[in-house]
Amino acid sequence: MSSYPTPSDIQRWYPEKWSEIAGNRDMVNLWRDFILHGPCNTLFTGPTRSGKTRTISLGLCALACTNRTETLDPCGSCAACRVTDQGRTNHVFLHSQGVNSEYSFHPIDCETVTPDDLENLYLDSKLYSNKTLIHLDEIAALRRRNLEGRLLKMVDESHAVWIASAISLKATTGRRKGQWVERLSKEMRARFPIKVGTSHPHPDDLPLWIEDRCRAWNISIADKEHTIPAMINKTECRVGFITHLFAAAASRSDRTISPELVSNFKFDVVD
Repeated sequence: MSSYPTPSDIQRWYPEKWSEIAGNRDMVNLWRDFILHGPCNTLFTGPTRSGKTRTISLGLCALACTNRTETLDPCGSCAACRVTDQGRTNHVFLHSQGVNSEYSFHPIDCETVTPDDLENLYLDSKLYSNKTLIHLDEIAALRRRNLEGRLLKMVDESHAVWIASAISLKATTGRRKGQWVERLSKEMRARFPIKVGTSHPHPDDLPLWIEDRCRAWNISIADKEHTIPAMINKTECRVGFITHLFAAAASRSDRTISPELVSNFKFDVVD
């Protein structure tokens, strides 16, 4: 990414190092264990904009990388890293032979995948290998789209590793106030021996992260003592929304986040 990224660049940003992830220590530590000892079927759940997809993407890249750093960061320049970066937008199936990696992986958008796509996955993606990883983004959508049964059969019959993510929502009726629940069937949950809940970072995790992003993207913050707390409060610690503020600042000639920008900015309603 350029040292002066455009608003679009910032919106599409993915972390390239573990230190660039705000919060989610349990998720980061699990991926480091996977890199050292090998992955297994895992379900990541948590509220929207909590960094699930970005952290999984970094984990897959680091796992496939053929020249990781001492801190287990992907090198960013090997063939596996380059193909992984393309796969974030194009759903490229990374074949291990083509990039000299021991791992292959396939990202699946469960909101848009079709029955034919799943059939092709079953036939073509080397599901017999435990070095093949399938990332199922927003897996709860399969149940809503009547595709869950087809996938359960594939999970049971394959040797591949399945990495799934699902948004958890605040319960509104019939449960404790403020409780988070996932819209997943018991049958689907049972296929994942490891389950990790993600969360928005603690407010104390964010000031240094915000300043690091500002330095990396050449964005200024006016009146930091007031603006940074306002950013954290306005976004409710959602990293995805904080990046929206960075994108808005990058669209201004002075590339500055001001108290006024934070106060007037409108976010999509979620949860």
